[in-house]
Amino acid sequence: MFMEAMRQRVRGKGGRVVFPEGLEARVLRAATLLSDQNLVHPILVGSEKDLRKRGNELGLDLEGIEIRDPATDAAMQEYAATYYELRKHKGISEEIAREKARLPHYFGALMVRAGAAEGMVSGLNSETKPFLPAFEVVKLRDGYSRASSVFIMDWPNRVLFYADCSVNIAPNAKTLSEIGRATAETARLFGFEPRVAFLSLSTRGSAQDESIDRVREAAALLKAAEPDLVCDGEIQFDAAFVPAIARKKCPDSPFVESGANIFIFPDLNSGNIAYKVTERLGGAAAIGPVLQGLRKPVNDVSRGCSVQDLADVGVLTTALAYGKVQLSGSGR
Repeated sequence: MFMEAMRQRVRGKGGRVVFPEGLEARVLRAATLLSDQNLVHPILVGSEKDLRKRGNELGLDLEGIEIRDPATDAAMQEYAATYYELRKHKGISEEIAREKARLPHYFGALMVRAGAAEGMVSGLNSETKPFLPAFEVVKLRDGYSRASSVFIMDWPNRVLFYADCSVNIAPNAKTLSEIGRATAETARLFGFEPRVAFLSLSTRGSAQDESIDRVREAAALLKAAEPDLVCDGEIQFDAAFVPAIARKKCPDSPFVESGANIFIFPDLNSGNIAYKVTERLGGAAAIGPVLQGLRKPVNDVSRGCSVQDLADVGVLTTALAYGKVQLSGSGR
């Protein structure tokens, strides 16, 4: 299964992932799980005294787990200076930069930027969502104007990628194209050959609407940028997923022999609904969301995620930092 392959990929490598919400019980439990199984070197942000007290209350042994306290950390001056240089054009003063750098999620992002951690996982509390520090500190990769997200939908015999399900509410054609390109890159990093479907209520002009034009344009932009990438749109889900239906509805589609494994939804409504329906009715494990388009891996989690979900995102964050994972199979 997908997650077991990812665990094998990172086990024993000592990949460092920073968790800014150190006092959260789920973070402490996930950190001990990752450490005990030798999957990830977790770094907790917070007061060592408070963290160890909280660990004791939960019956957890934090021995060997790294703790970084922004209030006393030797790197704080360097991190504050870095943040000031990054944001002074926005009117940020040195004093405000120091205040920002002390905030756990900014401190974590600055650790990632400095190379003190391979990646960061945050988001259990709404006030510590990692989007803003990621954009301000880690920054977008060259060639991207927006970040996006992907859920890995995992069954015992199939892995599919759903994007965007948690970031861009109403993406225009350019952003949709970037989401497709970023998700193809993510799939490759995880060892899958991407086949990208830009989904719509229409296949080959079977309906007319501005929203359909936008999807069609997005597919055209991605094909122009990556001519060798298997890509089609606008296309309905059944035609993208079932080759026999593709042969009836769009016989010129690249999905007539093998269906898509990446599905780009036209907006956040459809993407978010689809991944939850697939998870609850389709029996898939919904892994993620994984943020895309950043220079280094910073990942958000659902506020309601479980300890295992949190640990899994820590594993994925490390796997992404190490680059391409070799897996067998094509992802269908």
